[in-house]
Amino acid sequence: MDHGDVHLSTPEAVSSSPKLGYSRSVPLDPAIKSLIAQFRRSPAWDEHLDLELLQKLWPALVGEQLASVTRITAIHGSTAVLDVPDLVWRKQLFRMKGKLLHRMNEPWGAQRITEIAITYENQ
Repeated sequence: MDHGDVHLSTPEAVSSSPKLGYSRSVPLDPAIKSLIAQFRRSPAWDEHLDLELLQKLWPALVGEQLASVTRITAIHGSTAVLDVPDLVWRKQLFRMKGKLLHRMNEPWGAQRITEIAITYENQ
C-alpha cells in the first residue's frame, strides 16, 4: 500500500506515542456538523460519501502527525477500516480505539462508526 512520502516504520519515529489532536488545526464547528447532518439526509447521500467525508476530515480529527501515517480506507456498515504502517502502529492505535471512535464520529454528531478494523501492509 502506498503511504505517500512517509517512510516511517514505528510510532516512535513520529513521536514517543501517537497523540490524537496534537496538531489539530480547527475543531469542527457545530454549524458544519449541522450541514453534514442535512446533507446525509439527502437521498443522494451514500456510504461512499461518508468515507470521503471521513478521509477529508481525518487530519483535522486526529492531527496532522497521526494523519500523515494512517489512512481510512473503507467503511463497511458501522466499521471503519484504518490502515497503518506496521504491527507496532496497530498495537498502539488499538489501545487508543475509544478516542479514535470518538473522533471518527465527531462529523456526524452520533455514533455512526462503532468499530475500527486496523490493518497494516504486511499483515
